[in-house]
Amino acid sequence: MSRNQLTILPKEIEQLVNLESLHLRDNELTTLPEEIGILKNLKYLDISRNQISNFPKEIQKLKI
Repeated sequence: MSRNQLTILPKEIEQLVNLESLHLRDNELTTLPEEIGILKNLKYLDISRNQISNFPKEIQKLKI
């Protein structure tokens, strides 16, 4: 999902429970939903080159 000018990541991301890799590089994200912390199988998250200034505390639950 890199380079798609995304401005939000929907809360429904929590439904992707088997997701292991999420590439969000080069978008226009300013925040991430709290639900990202539910993705227990996520091993790689690339959020570089976005405008994220505040991270949800739930991101600490990820083992990336």
